[in-house]
Amino acid sequence: MMTNRTDHVSEPSSSPGTVGLRGPKPDPTIVSLRMSARQRGWELGLPVYADVSGRRPPPIIAVGGGKGGVGKSLVSANLAVKLASLGWRVLTVDLDIGGANLHTYFGLNTPPRGVADLLVYGRGSVADVIVPTAATGVSIIAGGNEETWGGATAMDQTAMARLFESLVEVEEKRLADIVILDLGAGTHGLTLDFYLAAHLGILTVLPEPTSIENAYLFLKTALFRLIRNVGDQLKQEENANMIRDFLIKPEAGRKGGYADHLRYLSARAPELVTALRSAVHARTLGIAVNQVRSQKDIDVGKSMELIAERYFGFNCRSCGYLNYDEAAWKSLRNRRLLVVDFPHSVLSKRFSELSKQVLSNLGF
Repeated sequence: MMTNRTDHVSEPSSSPGTVGLRGPKPDPTIVSLRMSARQRGWELGLPVYADVSGRRPPPIIAVGGGKGGVGKSLVSANLAVKLASLGWRVLTVDLDIGGANLHTYFGLNTPPRGVADLLVYGRGSVADVIVPTAATGVSIIAGGNEETWGGATAMDQTAMARLFESLVEVEEKRLADIVILDLGAGTHGLTLDFYLAAHLGILTVLPEPTSIENAYLFLKTALFRLIRNVGDQLKQEENANMIRDFLIKPEAGRKGGYADHLRYLSARAPELVTALRSAVHARTLGIAVNQVRSQKDIDVGKSMELIAERYFGFNCRSCGYLNYDEAAWKSLRNRRLLVVDFPHSVLSKRFSELSKQVLSNLGF
């Protein structure tokens, strides 16, 4: 398993900005067994055009949040480096359509080829668009601007099918051990499908009202999207619509959250509700509160985890929190990774804790 690892991040003097890889390489057999146990439920929650046909991707982490500016790319980049320092080869993918900036966190200029080339235009394979970073064990598939994408409408079902094919190809060609998807803001259908493609979805939130409200909206729309996907997979679209309508407007006198209503509806659509439970349990939701300044802010994460599990019915586990620290914007201004620029900062230590919690939430 993963014993005797260290979260120490070194920066060799011969290559400024490079992060050294520490710890033994994870056992691929253990990873494969963990993913096999989740495979059927994971497939049930995917859109029907994601034809994976029993093929497994590597463990996928999606970093999302309903509101912009909550630190999704900060989390994606620095989490990747910390996971690499524990012995994992990590591929980061920038899926923020029209607002891609993940490459900046790694000190890179926009690569000539990226996600749009792979998914929208079908140019080459996933291996052709992967770019190494200065962080040992971390690579990136960069995004692009709106002109590169040709607009969000260019991401049709064919393009989305290429995404899932590419994720499976990463595993089959042993290109990485873990994939991190850095998502855009909002609740666009594409963003939700990206999020539901993950085995662990990290919801990044700030401890302030608008961010929390947007996070709850994101959870609601993600659940509705999951219901639709499972209904399409089982060819039970009418039952899926019935469940969605009931959750929006329950019968008179019925109280409780979405999880309570789904238990009640299991008698009306047993196969669909059972499959939905399987899809939910194959995915873990983790709340990460960013820019924490007080115990009250930390408690926001704990409250959200409880509501996500009891009200929405998600399989929710803590991912921890990140302190407010000016080192975050200073490192970005320097176009360097925070965990490299400020390795002894409180925030860097929090990322070490986050990485270990993420691995635990994935089941390793």
